[in-house]
Amino acid sequence: MSIDLVQDVVKVERSQLPAIVEVLTQAFNQDPIMQYFYSPQEATRLNQLRWLSQLIVEYCRPYEQMYTTVHELKGSAIWLPPAGFPMDLLRLIRLGFYQFPFKVQWPRIGDFLKIFNQMEHYHLEDMPEPHWYLFMLGVAPAYQGQGIGSDLIKPVLLQADREGLPCYLETSTDRGVKFYQKHGFTILRTDQLSAAAPTYWTMKRAPQIGLH
Repeated sequence: MSIDLVQDVVKVERSQLPAIVEVLTQAFNQDPIMQYFYSPQEATRLNQLRWLSQLIVEYCRPYEQMYTTVHELKGSAIWLPPAGFPMDLLRLIRLGFYQFPFKVQWPRIGDFLKIFNQMEHYHLEDMPEPHWYLFMLGVAPAYQGQGIGSDLIKPVLLQADREGLPCYLETSTDRGVKFYQKHGFTILRTDQLSAAAPTYWTMKRAPQIGLH
């Protein structure tokens, strides 16, 4: 299917990858999960988020399902196609995932391992069928609230509808839940690691047949 169905959204080019990493870094700086695991010092946290964003971009790059805005790069949506799940943990480790426990706050290492295993378990249990996975969606702070996130996810939502496939994601804010509900996602699970940890949600979108 042609991405031209969505105006002002294009696939990310290789030359744009450093800019994509930076926009995702800035977009997730205030995310509750990221703030919980990473440093309370903003400069340090941004470096940690930059490392994480780089890792995710490198892992997802071969699937060629990263989208951004034309002209000025305002955000990015990174998807894994049906063939990309379950994730290849060995390749992720080779790209540097083994460093993750050393990037989080030391007292939170146990929580990190728990949430990683928990999310992976939920994903495998709730989505045994082929599906699209929204790995990361970030919009630069200066452009949030302008409909850019909606534009960025639309190409794959349309493709999933055409293929008759569901979509899946996790989010950690009430605002994110409401945003994705507008696009047809429903909540599968609501969970948190502890009373002190932020809540997160897993969500699924059934294919919207005949609505386009």
